[in-house]
Amino acid sequence: MATKKTGAKTTTAQKPKKRGAKAQKKPVKRGLSADLIPIEDETWLVQPIAVTMMRHDYSLIQIRILVSVVENLQSILHGILNNKRNQELSLFTTTELDEDGRLPVKLPFKELGVDPNHYPQLRNSLKMLASIPIEIPYKTAEGRKYTKATNLCDVYIPNDHTYNKYAILKLDRGVAERLVSVDTLGYHKLGKQIVFACKNRYTQRIYMYIESWLQQGRTVIKTLEFRKMLRLENNYKKFSDFCRRVLEPAKAELKELASEGYCDCYFDYEKKYDNGQRGGEPDELIFNIFKADDQLNTQLKEATEAQKKQFAQMLTNYFGFTATNAGKLAARITADTYSEAVQKLMELRTRFKTMYVKDKAAYTFKSIDHLLKEHEVPNTVVTEV
Repeated sequence: MATKKTGAKTTTAQKPKKRGAKAQKKPVKRGLSADLIPIEDETWLVQPIAVTMMRHDYSLIQIRILVSVVENLQSILHGILNNKRNQELSLFTTTELDEDGRLPVKLPFKELGVDPNHYPQLRNSLKMLASIPIEIPYKTAEGRKYTKATNLCDVYIPNDHTYNKYAILKLDRGVAERLVSVDTLGYHKLGKQIVFACKNRYTQRIYMYIESWLQQGRTVIKTLEFRKMLRLENNYKKFSDFCRRVLEPAKAELKELASEGYCDCYFDYEKKYDNGQRGGEPDELIFNIFKADDQLNTQLKEATEAQKKQFAQMLTNYFGFTATNAGKLAARITADTYSEAVQKLMELRTRFKTMYVKDKAAYTFKSIDHLLKEHEVPNTVVTEV
């Protein structure tokens, strides 16, 4: 895997808030939690790529626990990124390690986003961390790749459940070093509350993955490698089932969170076949990744004349349309098709960055025309560009 450093800030893990200021929560759609955190108040973490690409079969709550562990390692990560810790010698000081040489992480239950009524289930999820296998990718400076097979930690839970509602996770030094490794695989920013907001564990994992490629806007991964990352090599053998149970729910959930201001990115995907086949398991998956504040991603409730003018301007600015032809195509946009048409333009713009197209205007017209015809009544008169 190529080293990537996406420019996450290394001075603080969370945006400072003004003293006395209280975040105003916006109304949310039915089905979204009222406890969601707006993106402007997000807690941004530095997460090593090694953690993002870790292979495991964690549950939704166990992934939250993993992110909380990463949050507890932020001071060490910032020290490495600010060159205050020498990764070649010792990442940890003696005060950070217990007498057994392992790294303790204390996790109060109230910080894991679990209703107190479900603390018994939370304790079971924590206990299982000690036995669920994980595989951590590792690459030497010379480029040689390894996989470390282990478990995350040992878990200590007080017997007194009345007052002591926390757990201590003890990480072997070798595992802890992999969790803060940024030297060869790189790192990226991660929204803690975004992970906690996800209702699907595959959404959590895919969010981490696309966040690591957000600045590039696109990434390609072998389908088998993607399955291995999610520990789904032997599940959902039919790719249509894999799409229905894994990709599509994650795509829909992240897009909804992004459209409501609770996530900074979302994705679409394409299937890539190496031998010209038209169906079945693709050889690779192409993820097109969109920023929630992308100029082309204006989410509006109705298609007005102003929106049509904006759509026409997108066509002239980015896709080589003449003003006349852009106006003709934009005139066909309706309230029902506006968002879908804008999404198509975003996909095309991303595609044109990596694919040579002689006539972008004609290519774009055919794509938008096809989309609009699916919504238009028969016998609609269409003028070609």
